[in-house]
Parts: sequence; C-alpha cells; structure tokens
Amino acid sequence: MEEKSEQIDWGNAIDRHRRWLSTVIHSRLADHQAAEDVLQEVALAAITQRSRPEDPAKIAPWLYRIALRKVINHHRSNGRRKKLLVGAADAGKGSELSDSPCPGEWLMKLESDSVVASAIQKLSSPDRQILLLKYTEGWGYQDLADHLGISIKTVEYRLLKARKALRAKLSTYYS
Repeated sequence: MEEKSEQIDWGNAIDRHRRWLSTVIHSRLADHQAAEDVLQEVALAAITQRSRPEDPAKIAPWLYRIALRKVINHHRSNGRRKKLLVGAADAGKGSELSDSPCPGEWLMKLESDSVVASAIQKLSSPDRQILLLKYTEGWGYQDLADHLGISIKTVEYRLLKARKALRAKLSTYYS
C-alpha cells in the first residue's frame, strides 16, 4: 500500500491540477489576491495531509473537496473580520476607515461592469463554477465529472440549470 502512495509525485500532481483549481476558487471569491492565497492554502493542505488518495483517478475530486473547504474557511474568517470592523466603527473607533475605493479597486470595478461579467457574478457559486470550468478551461462532460467527483448525468443537469440561469440574468439586461 505504501509503495503506491510513494509513486505519486504530489508536487507534480498539484501543478497539474492548479489551473482548474484556480478557476474553481476564483469563481467563488471576488478578490483575486484572496483567491491566490486560498490556492496556496490548498496546495499546502494537500502536501501536509496524512491520508492522501493512492489512486491517481481520485486526486482531482480530493483536491476539489480541499479547495471547497478552504474557500468556506476563507469566507468564515472574512465574515469574522468584517464583523469586528463594523463593531469597531459602531463603537466610534476605526474612523480612519474610508469608504472611497483605492484606484486599483476602482479599475477592477470598471472592468467587471460588462454585462456578461455582471450576469455571471449574479449566478450561484456552483452554477458560476461549472460554467467557468466548461468554457474557460474547455472541459468536456467527462472531465467535469472526473474532477468534481460527480456523474456525467449530474454534470449535464448542472450545466443545463446554469445555462438557464445565465440566460435569465442576461434577459434582464437586454429586455
């Protein structure tokens, strides 16, 4: 059993899956820097895990689950941080906090104002994620099923549902 796990080069395995994991994480986080930080956390968690899959076919779903947990943890810690800042502002502290965006944030806002980007952002995380993986990574149904650890029928259903949701969002802009 231990011989099998030694055959997997985990550094290369993580590098091989880095691009699509990045797409998944970026689809769930609005901040590019936060997404890159979470991607690093995923790589670190995968390398330090004691129980790793021995079957190379199970690496992608395993990494996907780690990525989802790390994104959830990021959202939780971000929520706690925001709650502390709001509490400090309500208590009369933190008056140095500014509502005006920095130039970089302003530029990112302008770029994200396109109609399609706006519609995609309004989709649910799972819908946005599966559409981005399908169309930015160019994956087929089998690739999506293998990497997300779901059946092809589930992929078909989720893509159909995501496309319908996107059409509905876009129709509000063009009607």
